Amino acid sequence: MIQGLGPSGSPQLVEELRGKLARDPSDRIARHNLAVELRKCGHSVEALAEIERAWNDGLHKAETATMFGHLLADVGQFDAAVTAYREAVRIKPELVEAHAALASLLPQLGLGDQAMRSLQDALLRAPEHGILWVEAMALAKGHGAHEQLLEWAELAEARFGSDTMITAFAANALSALGRDQEALARMDAGLAVQHDYTSGHVIRAHCLLKLGDPAAAAAAAEEATRLNPRDQSGWSLLSVAWRLLGDEREHWLCDYDNLVMPIEIGLDEDMRGVLEARHDVAAHPADQSLRGGTQTRGNLFEAKDPVIYGLALAVRDTIENRIARLRPDPTHPFLSRITGRVCFPTSWSVRLASQGFHVSHIHPAGWLSSAYYVSLPDEVQAGAGQGQLAFGVPDAALGLDLAPRRVVQPQEGQLVLFPSYLWHGTTPFESESPRITVAFDALPVDNTATLH
Repeated sequence: MIQGLGPSGSPQLVEELRGKLARDPSDRIARHNLAVELRKCGHSVEALAEIERAWNDGLHKAETATMFGHLLADVGQFDAAVTAYREAVRIKPELVEAHAALASLLPQLGLGDQAMRSLQDALLRAPEHGILWVEAMALAKGHGAHEQLLEWAELAEARFGSDTMITAFAANALSALGRDQEALARMDAGLAVQHDYTSGHVIRAHCLLKLGDPAAAAAAAEEATRLNPRDQSGWSLLSVAWRLLGDEREHWLCDYDNLVMPIEIGLDEDMRGVLEARHDVAAHPADQSLRGGTQTRGNLFEAKDPVIYGLALAVRDTIENRIARLRPDPTHPFLSRITGRVCFPTSWSVRLASQGFHVSHIHPAGWLSSAYYVSLPDEVQAGAGQGQLAFGVPDAALGLDLAPRRVVQPQEGQLVLFPSYLWHGTTPFESESPRITVAFDALPVDNTATLH
């Protein structure tokens, strides 16, 4: 089975669990597991009934409350989902899955000011759990809560001692707060203890670019890519440093003419309605690139829906046909990883309203990223600069005034593919109609893998 292509559950396991419950209806663990597998198979309503019965039968475990929350959110009962997640962390304050789900959902309901609250409470109740501190710092970083992140990093270091990961979180916060010299000194000290911590070199490169030293930034980014060639962050910052230095390797790395690939694949007439039904929250996630819109929850291509599944198949075939035409390069971070097959660890849809846009960003865990245009306002399709996809403009936090290297004019039914380390964002637009897209990250699949 190829990851991210259709429901991931096992119908055989569902039947086995049903049989087990037929023999012993009081088996609450089996009922919980049945709910989990039904959800994976795309049967959220049926799964919700099973998890509710397990809970009502007395299975008051934090994991059950968390699954209850997931399923309530799946069917649009968001207030009840929040209650379930809060019950989960009340029972087990160190359960990071529930904290992450709650922190993700609350901003989408317009309650972003509450997103960190469960973690603040949990750290007071269960401060001995290191994994809870890691989750808290990661969520604070993702949500842009820089002062909270710095406070938690200082408290974590006081409790657990010096640790390079904690140092990196602190340095991230310091840089975001404009204290780049402090961030750099802190990260240098951490790397003196653990030089092979890739993220530390990425942070150094980021700080050095902000401080106006692209040569030193390039050296730091190159070290990050040497330590972990598959992490996209180092390559993204290296592209900026090389550009500032006038280094021709920027063109080798980014090759916007050939590696930004717009492809016409057509559009199912039912696609817009299918996606609109999935945009059921009020605001965007706090840790994503969009501003002024909404994003679907979960892995879109795993949905039990024939229209979405048809798109996933078409996208997979299009990618595999297109990358077969690229010339492999064993020294290149993108071209060296072509295997001929891809999977989709993450996929989603974005619905932008008037004035909505994507800040310039990359996809650190990806390989190949994308934009597929489902519905575009007339104002965008007119080609007057609204809602366009711009490549090569780095993160605004770097404070660099760099023009796009390439701009793509969106068209409905068009799929745009590009390496995940390329900086990309969109321009705002004015319209009464939304801008609806599908996006995903793809990873190469080993040629010995079995196709779905």
